[in-house]
Amino acid sequence: SPCIAMALLAFARVVVALSVAAAALPVPAGSGKSVSGVSGSRFSGDVIRDVPREMLAFAGTRRSDLKATRDTKHCERWIVVTSIFQPSPATRMLGEMTRQGWCYVVVADMNGPSEYDDVEGVIYLTVERQRALHFQIMDHTPWRHFGRKNIGFLFAIAHGAKVIYDTDDDNRLKMHQIPILGFDKASEVRLPGPVNVTRPAVTPGKPPVFNAYPSFNPTCGHIWPRGFPLDHVVGHGAENWTLGHGMLDRPPAVQQFLADQDPDVDAVFRLTRQLPCSFDGLPAGLPEVMAIPQQVFLPYNAQATVHLHEAFWGLLLPVTVHGRVSDIWRAYLTQKLLWDIGQVISFAPAHVVHDRVAHDYLRDFQSEGDLYLKSAAMVGFLAKWTSDAPTLVERLEQLWAALYSRGFVEEGDLRLVQAWIRDLLAIGYEFPDLQLGKIMWASDSDGIRRGTAGSEKPEL
Repeated sequence: SPCIAMALLAFARVVVALSVAAAALPVPAGSGKSVSGVSGSRFSGDVIRDVPREMLAFAGTRRSDLKATRDTKHCERWIVVTSIFQPSPATRMLGEMTRQGWCYVVVADMNGPSEYDDVEGVIYLTVERQRALHFQIMDHTPWRHFGRKNIGFLFAIAHGAKVIYDTDDDNRLKMHQIPILGFDKASEVRLPGPVNVTRPAVTPGKPPVFNAYPSFNPTCGHIWPRGFPLDHVVGHGAENWTLGHGMLDRPPAVQQFLADQDPDVDAVFRLTRQLPCSFDGLPAGLPEVMAIPQQVFLPYNAQATVHLHEAFWGLLLPVTVHGRVSDIWRAYLTQKLLWDIGQVISFAPAHVVHDRVAHDYLRDFQSEGDLYLKSAAMVGFLAKWTSDAPTLVERLEQLWAALYSRGFVEEGDLRLVQAWIRDLLAIGYEFPDLQLGKIMWASDSDGIRRGTAGSEKPEL
């Protein structure tokens, strides 16, 4: 129609006018790009940028890797390790535990071996196999960091774990056994009823931290665990508390084994004291496992520790701090929230020998800087922290956010814990309910069965 023809003619005139104006514009020197717009050009599809291999999430993935993620067996008891070294006597012995029904996963890293095939029963999560996993924490977990162990934890939980033995590639079992308080001798069946433990007596005026190492009769004199606040190492009443009999209505959710030969101590100890050192155990007449009372902090590590299902949420290792700090921050935070579900941690006699690889102690000292400078502040903050959130999930996020806001960790760990929670929910993990006001110490009155060191029966 005439109207349409006139409209098209007017539009054509506008286009021509704009093209002439564009042609008159100066071309930026060195740009090499035409801006005339008169005739345009075809998109070539030629390479204009490089894509580094690190940006490729599935580079090197093989069909066998994808098949392995589907075919992995399910177990209720898992051993989790991360390593950058070739198999060691410790990791080979852990492989032999698969004969007893344990499943065993080793998480690889960029700078580790490409295979672990000569270790019995091991599931080796190579770099490629990790890239095939669907966990959200993958996007928040850096390479070349101890925190890649978190992937192994999720892998075990997704494949049926009810118990996880969190250990290292240089902590060698003394015997082919991983004893768990409250389980049968084979560590397969959880026994009914309460468990007997040794309990340190908390008296007025004591600090909020307790050094359990001296109570286990070390052969090297005064000793303290890595991550223990240096302010309380000497002269502040943080050790040699009166020990007595106690009874818990269920097993501690986190059970730490001590280590002989080269115990888990900080670089300050190693630079100033003599090793080796072993532990002869608690005083005669007392149960061999010590349970740490609520409201008392004590760092535990990621080298020889049993975690029961109700504590799996607390396995997460932060990744914005050094690996020498990561498991200690985890320990302090997890203890605080364990009390909210009526649980505690325990320390057991040395069941491993620490075959520590050669370390530069001054470099360890530098790596552990946060432990020396921030542990006291960490304990002080946690001792006062409270929350009225109705679920453990919310409190877990709140507490990590509080640590970020105070400079103990960086934003990456807050994002990591959020992804961790989503992953746990996605694989069907059921977070424990809060049990505020409920104390798990079995009793007939105030929650405590008291006794004195060396007595055969607790005083009721």
